[in-house]
Amino acid sequence: MGAPVVPAIALTLLAALAGALALAGQASLAAGAAFAAALGLLAALGVRMRRAAGAERESRAFAQAMERAADGDFSLRPGPASAPPLTALEGPFNTMADALASLIGELSEERAQLSSALDGMADGVLLVDRDYRVTLFNRAAGDLLAFDGSGAQALRDYELRELAARCRTSGEAERTELSLGAPRRTVSAAATPIGGASDGSALLTLRDLTAQRRLETTRREFVANVSHELRSPLASVKAMVETLEGGAAGDPAAAADFLARVNREVDRMTALVNDLLELSRIESGQAAPKREPVDAAGVAASVQADLERRIAEAGVSVAVERAGDTTVLGDAGQLHQVLLNLLDNALRFTPRGGEIAADVDGASRADAVTVRVRDDGPGVAAEHLPHLFERFYKADRSRRDQGTGLGLAIAKRAVEAHGGEIGVESAEGAGATFWFTIPR
Repeated sequence: MGAPVVPAIALTLLAALAGALALAGQASLAAGAAFAAALGLLAALGVRMRRAAGAERESRAFAQAMERAADGDFSLRPGPASAPPLTALEGPFNTMADALASLIGELSEERAQLSSALDGMADGVLLVDRDYRVTLFNRAAGDLLAFDGSGAQALRDYELRELAARCRTSGEAERTELSLGAPRRTVSAAATPIGGASDGSALLTLRDLTAQRRLETTRREFVANVSHELRSPLASVKAMVETLEGGAAGDPAAAADFLARVNREVDRMTALVNDLLELSRIESGQAAPKREPVDAAGVAASVQADLERRIAEAGVSVAVERAGDTTVLGDAGQLHQVLLNLLDNALRFTPRGGEIAADVDGASRADAVTVRVRDDGPGVAAEHLPHLFERFYKADRSRRDQGTGLGLAIAKRAVEAHGGEIGVESAEGAGATFWFTIPR
């Protein structure tokens, strides 16, 4: 604030001196000397003014640099200083700014790495405070808890809030298993206290167990189904053997009948075991298709020939029809198995005198061949259609001659292994059409 006073004084003095010189008429030597002294004084004052203005600019530059640094921007430097107080501060300020910039850069990099690691985790991770506000969460936790990503989130699930409260009370990690979301998902949750009792924060980890529990259920159902499918023929065989041991063996006609029944039951168990092994090989990838050009219509004709005896015994007619080029890129053995299973299924449900058609269509699509197996049996009710390709599923469980319940499941896995699709169209009382596609 003092700098503007100096020019004012100088101007006042200069004006007074000029007036005095005017009065003297500028004629004397003393007047010239006084004029020279006035000029020297003015020059000295000008130098002082420039130095004061430079110091003020440097002070403003330092202030601006410090304000930017306070906001986290360390790129601005005040520049070389000439004023003594500022030259002493310039070096330490720049050193401090460089150190802080480096430190904040490292912290930002570590934060980014931590964020990437958290988002890459399959388990959900979230941090909640004592008021159940979520202060940190990763992508998996956001998906499980349906967070909308709008900023502040609250932990709304009652069971998770209770888990966090228990861990704060006990001061130890707490675990539970619960259901979250819609559709409901089975989740294993763990809560660990963070920051001590005064802080009240808790770290929650969530692991989605839905697929694991579904697999366990499938395994239990599989074991139960296999046990059921084996129990009936084994019980039948045991009963017939006991009957033979009880004296029926002495009656040739009865013995022959019982032995024929035993043979049929053994065939059922053998077929079940073979289907289980085939399904296991396909699902495990051990039976990957060996792709080569195959005539799908030729495979259908070969299956028809293999089933000729059964077709005659069933009293039905089977026709194989082709359209266009029916060559596909596939495994001849697996395609034979698919068609065998579909035709076998049709034979089981087509009444005597009925008709079965295997249409091999290579004309409708350029990228694939479509095969349709149609029968004029009783058809399938709508509620059963989504489940027909499941293992051991039988729409009519009262009939014991429907096979192992694995044929359609094997067909589905084999077609999908070829990159094709499989499905069924049916209405109750109107027959059924099973179809599948195989890429060329």
